[in-house]
Amino acid sequence: MKRFAAVFILTAVIVGALCCFLPRKFETVASRFDGTACVYCRSTSLPSVDMGNGRLVRCDCATLGDVLEMCDGVDGVSVSFCGSSEDAERIAARLAVAEVSRQELDGLTVVCGYSAKIVGYVWLGGARVNVQIAFNRGVVTVGSPLILGDY
Repeated sequence: MKRFAAVFILTAVIVGALCCFLPRKFETVASRFDGTACVYCRSTSLPSVDMGNGRLVRCDCATLGDVLEMCDGVDGVSVSFCGSSEDAERIAARLAVAEVSRQELDGLTVVCGYSAKIVGYVWLGGARVNVQIAFNRGVVTVGSPLILGDY
């Protein structure tokens, strides 16, 4: 009986750890934000803006998963919300972002990095990047693999 309990507890701990640390899709992470989202895709039946090389669909973070299901050829996703530089740093820490580059100019801070918690990446300066976080005058923007719009 003790052996069964020990195996059960060990299994529960392993499953719990896997749920916390396995890579996730960006929209799963982004749906936790209270803000707006932008999806850059090649085609969609949703109301969108023609960007010349694809479509831009805007939505609330809460509906991001549904919007992504109606978009084909998604090239990037970004979310924006009111926040502080500390919020941006907390997001980077929560995603365990390995920083590749950081730029700061006139109150704008942009961090590019890689998170094993997010699926996919692009190459930027010879390094894998799948998360970009920007803070500019009270607005935090997080994009994957990069922020394709303005921030």
